Amino acid sequence: MEQQLRNLFTEKPFSAEGLNVQGYSIIEIGKGKVKKGKIFEGSEIQVDAGHLLEVLEKDGKVYGYTKKGVLKALYVVKAEKHAYSCDEVFFTSDIEGEPVTGLMDQQVVFLMAQRASYFKDGSAVFHGQKVPKLVQKTGAYSWYWAVVFGILYSVAFTSVLKNPGGIAVGMMLGVAMGNCFRSTKYEYEQE
Repeated sequence: MEQQLRNLFTEKPFSAEGLNVQGYSIIEIGKGKVKKGKIFEGSEIQVDAGHLLEVLEKDGKVYGYTKKGVLKALYVVKAEKHAYSCDEVFFTSDIEGEPVTGLMDQQVVFLMAQRASYFKDGSAVFHGQKVPKLVQKTGAYSWYWAVVFGILYSVAFTSVLKNPGGIAVGMMLGVAMGNCFRSTKYEYEQE
């Protein structure tokens, strides 16, 4: 696992979508799901609900991976101010030690690092290994999509308002949409 994490840290710009684990859905488990207990139905993973609620009360996070609605992995991320740590990871016996668990680890490490990056003094530690600072790089403004949406919105608003002033509204919305289609890449700072 340590080698896989190190590989992720040295990998140059990557996208958050590239970390998705094929065949599994990652979910954030909140207080309501823990209290109802339905998330653990049909899964081998049994964790003290009181412990999970305590972690969630202290601004921690609980992430789970499901496959066909059944919980296969559980990550408990504790929070102390702006420091996040994950030392509790639970897998079902059918995926324990499989390569997919390393991919899950990488995605949870990214989520921890991303959350820590929101704060100047934020930090993340995964199984005792300090996670390097995550740097976000935003791509260029998308003029193509700005023009496309500007035209679409202009036509729509001109038709609805029955006024050529709809063109101005459409163009303003189109300019805003150009920001929505910027690509975002991440990388870990090298120490």
